[in-house]
Amino acid sequence: MAGKSAKRHRTPHKIGVGFLGAGTQFTGELVNVSISGLLVRCENTLPVGTMGRLGIEMEYGTIRTVVVMRRIVERVGLAFQFSHMTPRDRQTLQRLLLRLELATPPSSSTSGSPPRTTRR
Repeated sequence: MAGKSAKRHRTPHKIGVGFLGAGTQFTGELVNVSISGLLVRCENTLPVGTMGRLGIEMEYGTIRTVVVMRRIVERVGLAFQFSHMTPRDRQTLQRLLLRLELATPPSSSTSGSPPRTTRR
């Protein structure tokens, strides 16, 4: 999300995400994730640049991080950039990325045309 694009991994099963900040809270579903950020399927909207806390609950740990909302992806949800993360949460994120990479069949591609985005 900053300069060059990090490899994104789609989630093969539903992973819940919770956001808290800017006087609002909501939950959504993880669409894809990379080392630098994630896309959350939700019906909520936030101003670009909004900071908040985000949690991703998994069977082997919870990732808790500070995020910045970077863009609205039409018909999908919100794209966030990771801002602050503890070493433990970074390790849990890397474990998630490895599991998603191993679960992705070699023939499937995540480098197709990205959904249209809107910066507001």
